[in-house]
Amino acid sequence: MELKKSKAFRLMCYATVVSSFGDSLYSLACTLTVYALSGSLVGVAGMWLIRALIRIPSQFISGIVADRCNRKKVSVYIYFISAVLVSLFPLLDENYLAIAFALIFILQGTSDMDNMAQAAMLPELIDKEQLQSANGIFQTIGTVVMLIGPGVGGFLYKFLGSDILYFIDAVTFVIAAFVMMAIPYRYEKEEKKKAEFTLFKFAGEGIVEIKKHSVVKVMILSTVFFGILGRFYEIDKVYMADKVLGIGAEGIVYFSYAMAIGSLLAPMFLKIINKEDNRKKPIQMYVILSILTSIGYMAWGNSKSLLWCLLANVIFGIFNTGMSIYTNLIFQRYIDNKCIGRVMSFYKISIVLSAIVGVLLAPTLVNVMGVGGSMVIVGGMAIVFVTIMWLISLKKRNADVANATS
Repeated sequence: MELKKSKAFRLMCYATVVSSFGDSLYSLACTLTVYALSGSLVGVAGMWLIRALIRIPSQFISGIVADRCNRKKVSVYIYFISAVLVSLFPLLDENYLAIAFALIFILQGTSDMDNMAQAAMLPELIDKEQLQSANGIFQTIGTVVMLIGPGVGGFLYKFLGSDILYFIDAVTFVIAAFVMMAIPYRYEKEEKKKAEFTLFKFAGEGIVEIKKHSVVKVMILSTVFFGILGRFYEIDKVYMADKVLGIGAEGIVYFSYAMAIGSLLAPMFLKIINKEDNRKKPIQMYVILSILTSIGYMAWGNSKSLLWCLLANVIFGIFNTGMSIYTNLIFQRYIDNKCIGRVMSFYKISIVLSAIVGVLLAPTLVNVMGVGGSMVIVGGMAIVFVTIMWLISLKKRNADVANATS
């Protein structure tokens, strides 16, 4: 496999494994710390709200930074800064809850910036034909860490407390920084233009790039539905496990492992369906994955037995992860590398905004029509929308071909 021969790719994988493991410990530790400091779930809810709110401006800023700065240095600096910030958590007590929220606020923003920089850097390190395999590997790494990290973190927290989790996370950031420094990456700085840089003009260039690609417009518009569905799932799964299936709220652990199995199978699924003809039809492939993901969500929401519910988790774990991999692939393969950060930032801002809508709608819709009904309503709208967008783009493409041949 050609990817294994790439030193840059191997080093990026090592940095991802180390930092992702540390992040899984940090996520557990900060949740437990905020709960301990605030003494209520209100504090935890506030923490998640803060993390959601910061992602709106941070995604936009991250896109600009990724397009205007040395992407490798951005990641290295962020790792070192994050190591310092994480190290401050053990010094806090209940009198410094505001500082804990401020640290969480900053760390979420720096995490988004690091993720954006590395996603934009990947197409510069490997051949575009290898991007699907590369994104599949990173997705697998994330899934494996998701399976291992919480278990290790819970064990360490039980016997040694949260301080050891922050210490390990800080160490992983430092290690990841040195690994990133070893990546052979050549930054080509653009010549300074006479025109002065303006924020809105720079953002406008990203919008112009989006308009060039029908598949990207479809993705950004349709992600509204999938952001809502994803948040419905995260909120409704406790109700599903406890009230519908009767296995208790702790039964959500089974959902997580079933979805993880689906995520691990996703790269293999994409490899099977992503034949040469399909690679030339990005919108069609995205629409197929979107429809299958929507069906998976609806099947999960309407499951009445644990077996079918777990099977539905595996199914939409495959399709949802496949859609995520294909999304990164489309950005990295079709978007001008000079604008990729800004384009990805607009996409991720859409996800965050739709997730907030999902948070607001979920409780009401469950009370009115249950988990299954709410999933069917939004999932059905997603299917109709992506299908219409695909037909419109297909009609436009046929018209362009007809004009070109006439």
